[in-house]
Amino acid sequence: MSDASIEHSPIKLLVGRIAIPVSFCALVAILFLPLQGLTPAGQAMLGILAMAVILWVTEAMAYPISALLIALLMTLFLGLTPNPDTGSIIGTSKAILQAMKGFSSPSIIVISGALIMAAAMQATELDRRIARAILSRVHPSPAAILAGCLLIGVVFSFLVPSPTGRTAVQIPILAGVVATLGLGEKSRFAAILVIGAAQVSTIWNVGVMTATGHNVAGLELMAEHSGYSLTWAKWLLYAGPWSALMTIVLFLILRRELRGVNFDSDTGILADSREPLNRQQMRLALFTLILITSWITEGFLHHITVPATMLIMAVCLLLPGLGVFKNWKDVEKRLPWGVIVMFGVSISLGQQLVSTGAAAWLAESCFSALDISSFSIPLLVVVMTSFSIIMHLGFASAMSVTVALLPVFLAFSSTLPPSMSENAMGLVLLQLFAVSFGMILPVNAPQNMVAYSTGSFDTKTFARIGLQLTAASLLTFALFAATWWKWTGLLV
Repeated sequence: MSDASIEHSPIKLLVGRIAIPVSFCALVAILFLPLQGLTPAGQAMLGILAMAVILWVTEAMAYPISALLIALLMTLFLGLTPNPDTGSIIGTSKAILQAMKGFSSPSIIVISGALIMAAAMQATELDRRIARAILSRVHPSPAAILAGCLLIGVVFSFLVPSPTGRTAVQIPILAGVVATLGLGEKSRFAAILVIGAAQVSTIWNVGVMTATGHNVAGLELMAEHSGYSLTWAKWLLYAGPWSALMTIVLFLILRRELRGVNFDSDTGILADSREPLNRQQMRLALFTLILITSWITEGFLHHITVPATMLIMAVCLLLPGLGVFKNWKDVEKRLPWGVIVMFGVSISLGQQLVSTGAAAWLAESCFSALDISSFSIPLLVVVMTSFSIIMHLGFASAMSVTVALLPVFLAFSSTLPPSMSENAMGLVLLQLFAVSFGMILPVNAPQNMVAYSTGSFDTKTFARIGLQLTAASLLTFALFAATWWKWTGLLV
């Protein structure tokens, strides 16, 4: 795992030399813009966001290094920028707590537990055993294996209420598939399978209400604002067909990326091993079954949340005598610590964009400049969704985007002209769907970071596929706004 380390190629070095000063220039430029209605701290956070996006897109420096740089800038700007009302500063001691606040998020527990689980799969080689079982029942062609892996992701979306958990379960299995086929972990086939696992998880965050926590949280906000409610079945009726269509689109995009990928299917690697599982593999299989069962039954058999169950799982896997690792060094060498650093700081960035009012100011500024009375409903859906996608570039999870943007969209829905008022809650619900669109950068969603931790692909590969998928998502949103969502009564 390389944690997005910069390769010493001339092009990479040139991009880094250009992107780093450009990112700082963007920060300084935004700091000196005359932005009305925004606090100095909020303006600083917008500048830091612009700089962060440039560094992440260009991969001008390793992700963990850029994360620490962002944390430093947040500490300095939040700590030393005077409050316009009192003229006082909070100081760097308090500001560093805000810059590191993301490390206290339950999402950190989820992603850390997911990485420990993946390391356990590799250490026990249970991933390869599962891979052989899968391969023995799948036609040995790249497209067929890809389709089977995407189908697993779809099924898991109905069973596991965590995109990070779903991806974490799939990644070790996919690594076993690749290894069993005799391909390297950095091969194109490995990259496509891993990216597909993350993206299909994102797509079905939209299709299934219980696939991710931010769906339920968003519905709670809508209920508090207007009394709007939605059943699980109704959600599936609205969003399930869209996710099904986008899964097909994802398959077509990824299959095109597989051109030229071949492997020898006559070497006997597809034989299903009938040897019994060893003690460690049986223990890990039992832990995994219990974990998935706890996710499925959360809310009606118990109230232990996904972060709590992931913490229980991680502790069980690590405890001497109960776990599956030989010692701590065996764990340490398998964990991509840079991913945890990057994710924690990214959460903090999203939190501070919200707390300083920068996210709300940006949303309100954009929408106030639009003459929405002249828009058709499909066009308004595209505009609102485009804004959600752009904002997602600065956030590490859909939950952060939900907290930042949904209140703004709820307020915006109250200002719609009478001709559009009947669509108010439908439009807001579509934006709750759209906050899942963290498809462009690895840092835009925890499931992306789990996939990225494998080291199978770089940011550019993920972004190239993600941009195609995002463009298709926008087009299909417009199509569904004009057809399916009108036919089902979500929009009128």
